[in-house]
Amino acid sequence: MKSPELNSVLIVGCGWVGTELAKSLIAQDINVYGTTRSSDKASFLSSNGINPIILELEENKAATTKLPKADCVIISISPGRGDQRFQYPNNILKLSKLLTSTNQQVIMYSSTSAYKGMQGIVEEKEVDPDLKNENIILSAEGTLRKAIPESVILRLSGLFGSDRHPVYRLAGRQGISNGDAPVNLIHREDVINATLQIIDKNISGKIFNLCSDHHPSKKELYTKLAINMGLELPVFEPGGEDQKLVDGTKVKRELVFDYTHQNLMSYPTE
Repeated sequence: MKSPELNSVLIVGCGWVGTELAKSLIAQDINVYGTTRSSDKASFLSSNGINPIILELEENKAATTKLPKADCVIISISPGRGDQRFQYPNNILKLSKLLTSTNQQVIMYSSTSAYKGMQGIVEEKEVDPDLKNENIILSAEGTLRKAIPESVILRLSGLFGSDRHPVYRLAGRQGISNGDAPVNLIHREDVINATLQIIDKNISGKIFNLCSDHHPSKKELYTKLAINMGLELPVFEPGGEDQKLVDGTKVKRELVFDYTHQNLMSYPTE
């Protein structure tokens, strides 16, 4: 249900998650702005009822881009890969400067890569946003929190949905390490539902992990799904049982929220 105080949302990065979130908001008669880096994607956004804004944070002119005032901002940009990944904290810094004086609630999609190298069950309290940290995820979070202390950070586990799943990348591969490691995944629909609750309840200053409570081993899950879907079986090496298991229960306790997609074995029927 739309909050009477919520009339507009700006989504920075209308990609695989952001575009679907936008559609859910538009269905509630909320005015949605969405940024993209290309004019072709801008046309696509417009055709879906999203007000497009061209924004390229890695370009110098980003500092002069005027973003619309909105009741809520969702930051849904990827750290990228390779050398581009190291620009992520700086891109968040540029974006933060554009947002500090013009918006109210700010929500950032971060990553459970914040717990890189940790073992066992990991909760939000394990690590804090830290702009000086060598982990670029924590550095980006710290950069945002310094500029906007009351921002909400959602640490997303591996994403999957009806048209996207890690099993497709793993099918047929040989010698995949750490086959006994627990899987940490979150369905796009659950990310969107949690985000809508956070917006509706005007949550601020919180950090939440978003991760299914179901944690089969990599070997167990991806072998089963490959069989179910008629894909070539992946082959795993043993080990990794002590790797991180992301605890996603804090958001359930504090928001009275539950994950819809709890049986990871049921893909793609769930």
